[in-house]
Amino acid sequence: MRRLTLKAGLVLALMALTVGVTAVIKAQFAPTHDPIPSVVNGTAYKDGDWKWSEAKTGTVKGSVTFSARRPRQPVVIFLVKLGADDKPGDQGVYDAPGTLSVSQKGAKFEPSFAVLVRKQKVKFLNDEKDEISHNVYFLGDIEEDLGIFDQGESREHDFDEAGEVSVHCSIHKRMDAKFYVAPNPAYAILEMDDTSFEITNVPAGKYKLHTWQKQKRFKDFETTVEVSDGKTTDVTVEMKR
Repeated sequence: MRRLTLKAGLVLALMALTVGVTAVIKAQFAPTHDPIPSVVNGTAYKDGDWKWSEAKTGTVKGSVTFSARRPRQPVVIFLVKLGADDKPGDQGVYDAPGTLSVSQKGAKFEPSFAVLVRKQKVKFLNDEKDEISHNVYFLGDIEEDLGIFDQGESREHDFDEAGEVSVHCSIHKRMDAKFYVAPNPAYAILEMDDTSFEITNVPAGKYKLHTWQKQKRFKDFETTVEVSDGKTTDVTVEMKR
């Protein structure tokens, strides 16, 4: 009987040792998602010292043509203020839109698509009903890992650079979203069936008009436009294969 008790004790001790060693090995080799320094490939624009609220403004409007059937995905049309050398210049001082709140309930980012303005803040909320953890990391023009956070917690990020952002969760591989960060508030979203756009309250001056596609099927279009006080600038955007 004593031999059986001793043998059972040894078995339990070996099992405990095995569990402990396995835990140590897993801890050493498990991927970490603690916040890391950001790696930014996006475009950093200067604000300058002029204010949108004090500028004389005009309107940019136009039509968009497609050389083939377009996917049912939005197209973003945005303006970049040019300097005296016709290169991207100071974009001006403006009030960024309020914080965008992104839900993670049901292991889904909601909204799953958004156009932001440079300097806008996004708050990712783990609002799951159950005790489920989430992670948020970015790929694309702006790359960063916001770490893992538990139910009821949140993470915030200020998007100070412009560009495309693909949002993912390392815990749930089918959980993703897509953002585009515009360089300033002068942009329009061309929804699924739209063929025209209008951008109002654009400070007077010279701009480069660009397009960005959520699902890229056409070559992105760009052209230079001049905005005058109280006037409307018309433009045709041609999306070709």
